[in-house]
Amino acid sequence: MSEEFEAFMELYAGLPREGPGSVNSLLNVLEIADTPPLGRVLDAACGSGADSETILRALPGVELVGVDTQEAFINAARARGLQADFRVGDMLWVDGGFDLIWCAGAVYFTGVETALEAWRGHLRPGGKIGFSEVVWLGKPSAKAKAFWGKAYPQMDSLNGLAGRIEASGYHVLNAEPLGRTGWQDYYNALRANIARLRGKSTVMDAVLAETEAEIALYDAHFGEYDYVVYLMEPA
Repeated sequence: MSEEFEAFMELYAGLPREGPGSVNSLLNVLEIADTPPLGRVLDAACGSGADSETILRALPGVELVGVDTQEAFINAARARGLQADFRVGDMLWVDGGFDLIWCAGAVYFTGVETALEAWRGHLRPGGKIGFSEVVWLGKPSAKAKAFWGKAYPQMDSLNGLAGRIEASGYHVLNAEPLGRTGWQDYYNALRANIARLRGKSTVMDAVLAETEAEIALYDAHFGEYDYVVYLMEPA
């Protein structure tokens, strides 16, 4: 593990969640998906389990499996005391079938098409997939385009990504922008960790500077982009 990655993990330790998101946006997915109250749900790249907790509060009878590659996040998820099976592993290759596969902000690690192809074989009849993905909402400014062109060069538009989902053999049931609140709560918690860790090391300060640049871009250019929460089913 590199010193930079260790600094990144320390920055994200103890956060309520590891990326933008909201309880209400996930509850909307659960309502539209009509997940069976005794069904099986995969929280793919579950992080420290924030969305797992929301899912189990809404559907306390489901069997929930949470998977993440980072043991520290899985340990934090287990510490929530939820009735769930939290595992360290690859989010694309989990045993069994699911009525809902949910992934908050992590399909960019594998690519949307790769994730959808892998997850198709894990869907039960009537099963659905939901994920959040950062996309352009309009024509980006030069500054926003330069930042995301480096951070995520494959970033698509809302409709462009919907078209790719359809081309992968799925029908998009809903595509809803997350909105400002889902970012602000996440960034406010992150700001507190930044203030606490500043000056700890040269490597940490470099990681903090990159994160502050992302937050500054949000402050100046939010509305040009957003996470969009997509829900889909096999066509």
